[in-house]
Amino acid sequence: MHRTIFVVIFLGLILFISGETSAAEPQKKQDQYNDQEDKDWSVRLGAIGMYKPEYEGSDDYDFQGFPMIDITWRDTFFLNPIKGVGAYFWNRNDVKLGAAVGYSFGRDEDDSSDLDGLGDIDGGATANVLFEWAIEDFSLSARYEQQFTGHDTGFQVHAGLGYSLQLGKKTMLKPSVKTTYSSSEYMEEYFSISAGQSTQSGLPVYEADAGFKSLGLQLLALYRLGGHWGLQAMAGYKRLVGDAADSPVVKDENQYLLGVGLSYSF
Repeated sequence: MHRTIFVVIFLGLILFISGETSAAEPQKKQDQYNDQEDKDWSVRLGAIGMYKPEYEGSDDYDFQGFPMIDITWRDTFFLNPIKGVGAYFWNRNDVKLGAAVGYSFGRDEDDSSDLDGLGDIDGGATANVLFEWAIEDFSLSARYEQQFTGHDTGFQVHAGLGYSLQLGKKTMLKPSVKTTYSSSEYMEEYFSISAGQSTQSGLPVYEADAGFKSLGLQLLALYRLGGHWGLQAMAGYKRLVGDAADSPVVKDENQYLLGVGLSYSF
């Protein structure tokens, strides 16, 4: 059911976007969407709605709205929800190294009835170390993330390989593959079941070790509506693997995400 919803809606968006741009003349592959090449500041503000699992591993989905904020200054200082707020201390020869402070929202027991008896996992600030490498239209990225307030959830390393495809003057597609490695502390908090939690929840005792947590695909479409306005559409698929997939907390190893947003760039 979820597969059908995601495929039908997202393919409809892609067909609409492609139809709008199929007659446009080819352009050089550059950041035409933002049109910010000669400006110190690049600012994108807006809102995005996402249809996503109630928690990582859930088989139930809900719709949530989020603000969209993406700000950079001289391609050095940045603020956005994924990287956090920080700066690149190395930016040469298409390679960027940076550091930032972000936030992890944790997990609440009342996010889903499937989490009853497992308790809350407090969110907190995270220390992030970033690596980005542009290879023509390809991009390779890695982000080390460790929470240092709230629960001790260890660290995660997120890695991805993406490709930017410019379609005419108004549309850019960005398909990518992604994976995440999680430490033993993270796996213990999110996927293990202690004896006490087993008694409270009725789930069997389970111990999850460090390892690769997930593999996934994502497709991002950016469409310039006119002026400074833009439309973003995103579809993602992630499969939980290893000890995460075997956890009694996980009701479905296959996780889907669909998002649509509107933004204003200046």
